[in-house]
Amino acid sequence: MTSPAERVAAACRVLGRLGLTREPAGHVSVLLDDGTVAVKARGPAESGLRYASADDVVVVDRDGTTLSGGPGLKAPQEIAIHLAVYRARPEVTSVAHVHPTMPVIFGVCDVPLLPVIGAYDPYALRLLRRGVPVYGRAVLVNTPELGDELAAALGPADVCLMRGHGVTTVGRSPEEAALNVVKLNELAELNFLARQLGEPRCIDPADEKAVVGDGRTRPELIDSAWRYYRRLAEEGVAT
Repeated sequence: MTSPAERVAAACRVLGRLGLTREPAGHVSVLLDDGTVAVKARGPAESGLRYASADDVVVVDRDGTTLSGGPGLKAPQEIAIHLAVYRARPEVTSVAHVHPTMPVIFGVCDVPLLPVIGAYDPYALRLLRRGVPVYGRAVLVNTPELGDELAAALGPADVCLMRGHGVTTVGRSPEEAALNVVKLNELAELNFLARQLGEPRCIDPADEKAVVGDGRTRPELIDSAWRYYRRLAEEGVAT
């Protein structure tokens, strides 16, 4: 069975391979059964996300104190993001924070992401319908107070734009949290490209309802998409 640390590292490699962060910035975490948190570490011994391995993951307690990890590694400054979301959202077991360019642009310009696609990507449409809030500050979220602010901005959504900074996404697994970054970025790219041709037209509400259904993303869709991205991330790279 794949360890939590390897699953975190694999999520990091996918996000790095897809160019969805400024290397080596960003981190993914998972909430462990004992209440501690495994998170991609920072420090002089770290690998960038593209090349992360289980050795780049440290375990911290719910106060952010590092409990285990290799020399030259420690929890990222913004561990406060992860801990605050876990406090606020008991159903969430994984958090990702990275710096993808296109979603950042939409946050900077206060331009909303529109439902311009339907059956093209039902997963992305469901993500959009659950909401894409914006955290209005551009600071490092490195204190419990700032973490709580971000968690409040995120609310019940699965993704949050961080103005002039990046994004935070959540899920019930590292795979889902990372996939939510991928889909959020694709939504931003489609919206951006559509605006180059003219004024984007939202899909018909009836069509949206037909595509979204009950709003839940089936686990098999997450598994299928993740197998593709995991294989893409591992091509030609020794890990």
